[in-house]
Amino acid sequence: MAKTLEHIPLTGPSVSGLRSLLAYSDMLRNFVRKDIQVRYQGAALGFLWSLINPLVMIGLYVFVFSDVFKSNLPNYPLYLMAGLLHWNLFSQITGQSCDTLLANAGLVKKIYFPRLLVPISSVVFNVVLWLLAIVLLFILYPFLGGKLHPVLMAYPVVLLFFLAFTFGITLILSVLNVLFRDLKHLVDVILLFLFWVTPIVYQYHRIPPHLRQLFAVSPLVDYVLIFRGILYSGQLPSWHILAMAAAWTVASLTVGLFVFNRYADSLVERL
Repeated sequence: MAKTLEHIPLTGPSVSGLRSLLAYSDMLRNFVRKDIQVRYQGAALGFLWSLINPLVMIGLYVFVFSDVFKSNLPNYPLYLMAGLLHWNLFSQITGQSCDTLLANAGLVKKIYFPRLLVPISSVVFNVVLWLLAIVLLFILYPFLGGKLHPVLMAYPVVLLFFLAFTFGITLILSVLNVLFRDLKHLVDVILLFLFWVTPIVYQYHRIPPHLRQLFAVSPLVDYVLIFRGILYSGQLPSWHILAMAAAWTVASLTVGLFVFNRYADSLVERL
């Protein structure tokens, strides 16, 4: 019988687990390269589509909220991009996470490698596509009204925490969708709900106080406020918001690794 995937627990700091993953770094690169080639195979503009799609979306939102439903907020395009680009990253990763293991079922059943590489490659793939958009944001940053300030140095750290949070969600959804195949459709509905309860196209202080508890169900609220504070306002939000974002990340990553490790041995039989 052919070997199935090797299960390497990573519920906590594990030198052996990390070394094993690093040993398969070439396979990770091949995973990402293959996904990019498959997505843009035959497309005339190729990789540029990863930039065109978010730009069109941002342009539409800027038009609607600047010209139709007028916003008096200064530098509104920068305000919008600071939230929307990071929302796009989260929604793209989580939207594809349900199919991560199922799409690689043939590989999972035949080849011996750490299972964690599959969701990791999905996250890396989406980050690579997203990088063009965020690089463009920083190129246009001064023209959109952004100012260089020391707090920008905190952006890479916050982004890493955000990616860790998203990775935890990816682990959970990739496993649960193998067990419950309808989950993908439910995730699409939840993402739509989360978009509108997250202050991306509107200002947080406009939410009526009696509704803020409802909006607090979205962990993205804290991260959007942090990204917007760094990129738009030039300052970090309160320590309460920073602590909540860090808590969401720790909880997501802990639960995600636990769920993935708990069900890793039985996943192959269900694919």
